Amino acid sequence: MLRRGEWRLTMEQEWLSIKNQLQKSLSRGQYDLWVSTLDFLGLEEGRLVLGCRNRFHVEWLREKLELKLLAALRQHFPQVQKLDYRIVSEPRQDRHEEEMTEGPRQISMADLIKRSSPAFNPRFTFDRFVVGTSNQFAYATALAMADNRQVYNQSVFLLSDTGLGKSHLTHAVGNYLHVQRPELRVQYATAEQFANEMIYSIKNGSMEAFKNKFRAACDVLLLEKIEFFSGKEKIQSELVFTLDELMDRGKKILCTGNTCPKDIPRLSMELQSRLSGIMVAPIERPDFKTRIEIIRHKTRSENVVLPMEIMEFLADRITGDVRQLESCLVGMIAKANILNVPICIDLARDVTQTMLDRLPKITVDHIQKVVCASFQITPEELRSPSRKKDLAMARKIAMYLSRQYTTESLNSIGKSFKRSHSSVLYAVNGLAREMAGSSSKLKRQVEYVSRRLETSCLST
Repeated sequence: MLRRGEWRLTMEQEWLSIKNQLQKSLSRGQYDLWVSTLDFLGLEEGRLVLGCRNRFHVEWLREKLELKLLAALRQHFPQVQKLDYRIVSEPRQDRHEEEMTEGPRQISMADLIKRSSPAFNPRFTFDRFVVGTSNQFAYATALAMADNRQVYNQSVFLLSDTGLGKSHLTHAVGNYLHVQRPELRVQYATAEQFANEMIYSIKNGSMEAFKNKFRAACDVLLLEKIEFFSGKEKIQSELVFTLDELMDRGKKILCTGNTCPKDIPRLSMELQSRLSGIMVAPIERPDFKTRIEIIRHKTRSENVVLPMEIMEFLADRITGDVRQLESCLVGMIAKANILNVPICIDLARDVTQTMLDRLPKITVDHIQKVVCASFQITPEELRSPSRKKDLAMARKIAMYLSRQYTTESLNSIGKSFKRSHSSVLYAVNGLAREMAGSSSKLKRQVEYVSRRLETSCLST
């Protein structure tokens, strides 16, 4: 009978054989990142226990590699029924693996990974991003950057309102690089985190370490919410030097923001100039077809079957952003499960109304006031029968926004403009078609009024 120490040694040797077997069937990046850093902790009642570096490591193994791990393990440990994962603070160096390595120990892939960015959200990957006409260019650009394909100036600026997928694509780039190119040093931060870390470094006399992290020790910089730098002159100056050095060394930069750099108030000319040289990839609000695909994708992940009638109802009512749409869908599924009732149109109507009630109160009257202020016309002119070009465009935009931001019926909106419901429908559909075409000026005009509307509503 083997003594405890001999048994442990035998088990660890078996584990080494399993790792060697897995190394042959996985890509180098996958093995170095996910398997080489695993710790063998022992066997407990049919469960093999593995030590992982963090929660993200655990989630990735469960989702992507567990079946392959189990198949390899059972060839050596037939009694294993399942895997258990435990987070260990420091992956220990396998002494037997070290003994088998000839010569001095070199820097391993795990060492490089330890110095890289924090774990990215495992749900935010390229294959989980729903691509439509509104975000196709941004998706393709982010994927090209991650896949080391040629991108103009090696830099990208993702531009969109909140909730449309900027963070998803940013984290997707990070997740992709961690798996496919783990040797790269990826630094991720929101603008606020960058600023706080810089302030902390100044107070503690560690600015050299801060500069090294974001310059010399950085191959890819992912920086979110650029608008936060507004008015922060010293931090803007430091960012300019950082961007200059990274660009001079041909490193990759991905920034995100909800406003074009030239439109961000109190942003230095130097920083505006650097950011304006980055290729802008805008993300628009998803159209009806894309919203349907988002719902379909989400229901598949939740393992729920949803009738087309309800999907179309949700896509028609929740038009603001993707987060609102997903939140409404999850709320509807949860309510159906809790009450043990089927998902029906009445339930969908109830949940969406609750969601819309939580949003800022935007009325047709408020929309009319904001449109009048934007076009410098009076409410009487807006509602008048006049067909002057400027008045007709202002009226069309006001009707379109009334349909987008309120739950009023076409008939009710028509009364507010002294028009029939068919006139409202014609105006709304016509504007949507024009915006879907090549009229970028019209899109900017509608987006400008939308931002004024949302800002005025939040400040009231």
